[in-house]
Amino acid sequence: MNGWYLALSQIKRNPLRSGLMAIGVVIAAAVMTGVALLIAGVNEGMTNTAKRLGADLMVVPRGEKIAQQFNEALITGKPATFYLEQATVEKISKVPGVTNVSTHIFVETLTNARCCAGKFFIVGFNPETDFTVTPWLKDDVSLLTTNVNNWMIVGDRILLHKGDIAEFYGMPFTVAGVLEPTGTGMDWTIYISQKSLRKMVSGSRTKAEMPLRISEGDVSAVFIKAKPGVDLIDLAEKIEQTAPEAQAILSSAVAKLARSQLSKIAGLLGCIVIGLWAMALTLSGVVFSMAVRERRSQLGLLVAKGAEKRFVFGMLTKESVMIAAPSSLSGCIVGLLVVISFRELLSNALGASDVLPAAVTTAAFIAAFSIFGTLSAVITAIIPVIPILRIEPYEAIKQGKTT
Repeated sequence: MNGWYLALSQIKRNPLRSGLMAIGVVIAAAVMTGVALLIAGVNEGMTNTAKRLGADLMVVPRGEKIAQQFNEALITGKPATFYLEQATVEKISKVPGVTNVSTHIFVETLTNARCCAGKFFIVGFNPETDFTVTPWLKDDVSLLTTNVNNWMIVGDRILLHKGDIAEFYGMPFTVAGVLEPTGTGMDWTIYISQKSLRKMVSGSRTKAEMPLRISEGDVSAVFIKAKPGVDLIDLAEKIEQTAPEAQAILSSAVAKLARSQLSKIAGLLGCIVIGLWAMALTLSGVVFSMAVRERRSQLGLLVAKGAEKRFVFGMLTKESVMIAAPSSLSGCIVGLLVVISFRELLSNALGASDVLPAAVTTAAFIAAFSIFGTLSAVITAIIPVIPILRIEPYEAIKQGKTT
């Protein structure tokens, strides 16, 4: 008789028991997959941030709080406002080892601008010196920007398209281009020329609900390209000695700082996953063990009629596999769907640009956790079966009748 057929018959005969086992595995696999995707996605986004900045060093006003705000702006696109004087930029540009310098000016939009709801991070940049924004453009915008007075370039996650018009602080802007997805805060940022930004600041005094207070010449961050072979740590120290009012941040330090802030959350989520998985495996083992004990008489009869214990063990293993495998895969898919459904909310809660890793990584996690979930659930369910199969057939039939 086919072991798979017998296993399927037992599952159909005991839907409640099979359902309890399946529910436990689904919940545990969903939580495990969801948490793993969150951690992997955030970590991947932080790594991408460091790689995609396009600068070796960034300089911002001195202060731990400002460094944290700058870090969040880069990773999540969360609006931040702080400023350096133009004199500081001139001092930095003259430091030996610095080749290219490009400045950004940070502006926070008013809540619920005319184009769409929420707050947006506006950054004024200089297209002539830029090496951090324009490399990510999907299309060349040089022709369009020459014919548009006030243009803007938007991140991939901003719900605006080429040619759309939006108004900020009483000034209309036309979308000249959209950036490629970067997995960083750039996806949530709107970029305008510094020339247009200065006009917007001036016009906001009469056109906007709340005027912008940015002094002429102020900048928020200085992005630096260093000469090849220059020691970046040494260059950062020289910059801070030359401009004590500023602090230099290495691009590699951005991801490191963000990871340290995330480590506590990751540890807590890891403990939750371990606890839930242990509970699910315990439930699976207990339920399956009780079911096997109830069937001792049936198992004893099978052995007495000539069935090998290896066949009976295989039948029980197949039964647990038929429950655990689809349950584990379903749980992994549920975890993925939850992360996708609450992607933006989770990004904001964890302070990350994105919480979903690349498609290849996601597929690898689902495959790995499906296999791991199936194997661990099967092993936990089968362990209590071994002692029962060691009992002589007559004794097993006798015990089965007395229970």
